[in-house]
Amino acid sequence: MEAINYPLFFIHISKTAGSSFRVAAEQYFGKEHVFYDYGPKAKETNPEIRALEYEKRDRYASGINIVEKAKFVTGHVNHPKYAPFIPAKNAITFVRDPLQQVRSHYEHFTRHHRYKGSFSDFVKEPRFRNAQNKALQGTWPDAIGFIGLTERYSESLALINKMYSIDIQGLDINKNTEKKSSEYLLSEEDAALIKKYNEPDFELYEYALNRFERQKLAVESELPFIRYGKTHMTKGDEGKIMKGWAADYESLSPVALEARVGKKKIADILASEYRSTANERNIHRNGFIGFSFTYPKKLKDGTQVDFVVKGTGEFLMSDVVNR
Repeated sequence: MEAINYPLFFIHISKTAGSSFRVAAEQYFGKEHVFYDYGPKAKETNPEIRALEYEKRDRYASGINIVEKAKFVTGHVNHPKYAPFIPAKNAITFVRDPLQQVRSHYEHFTRHHRYKGSFSDFVKEPRFRNAQNKALQGTWPDAIGFIGLTERYSESLALINKMYSIDIQGLDINKNTEKKSSEYLLSEEDAALIKKYNEPDFELYEYALNRFERQKLAVESELPFIRYGKTHMTKGDEGKIMKGWAADYESLSPVALEARVGKKKIADILASEYRSTANERNIHRNGFIGFSFTYPKKLKDGTQVDFVVKGTGEFLMSDVVNR
């Protein structure tokens, strides 16, 4: 794939191997080209971000400064913060099995932030729940340029390097050196507690596992990777209309789709409608990546309609007619 226009935007989710990745990126790009944003009080935060974003409260000026000077920007921030300045294609993050991420997060807070509560207290605190899902709130997860897996870090890094035509080396830092195993061993009670309070994170991780395989195949085969999803519909439209989006970041042409019932094509669809969220999040084609399809009256309730990529037949999603 072609080299990107900088900067890359790394969404650093706590305890997902983010520290290893950002330090390795600093070694590759050079310290002067890496901008950190970990909040106004963090010593790591770039002084220009601190001055423009947090003291003058001028995010526009801060964003423009980043675009002009940085090759890599990162922090514990969510995607929408820098989306107006950096295309979604350039956004990268890692996710981790929530069972491991939550326990690791607790151990980190105990060691470095003097957290005195029990593990049960930590899991139940709202500020610690669903940390991974919160980092991607306000955007469509499939729009993120690359979502790596902590458990497959080396493999993820190789794909990032190939996708963005860079050569960041693998590092292994900021680990709990007191832990003997590579994984935390959790009791059934602790695992159940984590699952109870972090359901969105488990859903995100399951999605990321499936997406990783799709993107891996596309990157290694140098094939188009179609990003897609459903967009907001009113209750009254559900089962009557499909509204969604699809984009190929390697092409400025709209994605061509087919609606099918079984193997029979019932319509050609072009993902070229405007979606304000896609424009605001700098996803692709200035937001003109949406599509709408009203189910024909001849289709009976209960009929499954599949949406596939025209030409390749790649299955994207399905819906069931219900008037």
